Amino acid sequence: MKKLISIITIICLLPLMGVSAQEKAEKQYLPEEGDWAIGIDVVPLLKYVGNAFNGSQENEIESLGGAPFTKNNKNFRNRMLMPDVSIMGKYMLTDEWALRANVGIMVRSEYDRRYVKDDKAALLNPLSNDKVIDKAHHSRNGMSIAVGAEYRKGSKRVQGVFGAGLLFAFQNDKTTYSWGNEMTTINQNPSIAFDRNNETMLGDNRILKNNGQGSDFYTGITGSAGVEWFIAPKISLGAEVNLSLYYLFGNQTYIESEGYNTSTQKIETRTDLVSPGNRGFYIGTESLGGSLNMTFYF
Repeated sequence: MKKLISIITIICLLPLMGVSAQEKAEKQYLPEEGDWAIGIDVVPLLKYVGNAFNGSQENEIESLGGAPFTKNNKNFRNRMLMPDVSIMGKYMLTDEWALRANVGIMVRSEYDRRYVKDDKAALLNPLSNDKVIDKAHHSRNGMSIAVGAEYRKGSKRVQGVFGAGLLFAFQNDKTTYSWGNEMTTINQNPSIAFDRNNETMLGDNRILKNNGQGSDFYTGITGSAGVEWFIAPKISLGAEVNLSLYYLFGNQTYIESEGYNTSTQKIETRTDLVSPGNRGFYIGTESLGGSLNMTFYF
């Protein structure tokens, strides 16, 4: 009799156990307090898959990371020094609230070294084949950082995600020259390896440093609204739009050069100012992080 009662009790509890198990399985789809997350922009991957089926011979994944603040921003175009890929990350403070960050970094330091005739050796011996080295150091750097918080709404596999935060970005571009042949009162026009028409001369002066377009800084705030669809436990496809408001201020640009001063009959260096720096205020929608992204929670 007792055995029969136990069997009946278990049969009665099975539906409740099934509901509990189902709720637990559904809960596993969504991020929970203490979870970390990494996101990628999946548009490059989708393009790669599409090209694989249309017979494209030049198919490659350009960037499988996040999209930084600078990616689609018109104020960063044609600079060729800002990051194209960023790292997207989150930390769940609770089941609904999270800290989020989007960081993109680009650091380029290139040295162009070329041989040129040694003027001093050639003066002492016209048949000399001695050479010295001219150097051009190109430094191009950029960074984009957006940090903030987000709130998510929804208990099913599709959640609305709303966020706000601060953003900061900068870019810097300069070239410094190191010349093998010294400029003197005797050798006022030394041999150089770089093309004189290729931004290495300022009139009769030889350029020592050109800070190009200078350093630009961007600072502001951003808000976002989007959705996440959890296609698997703690793996989501998401899309969101950002509204960014930021201020741009640029540093002064200049060129340092050296040349022979006929008045003082000396080799002197001088600094020529090119621009006082730009200022601007902008507001507009962005796709910070990516127009379509995939996020992994763990």
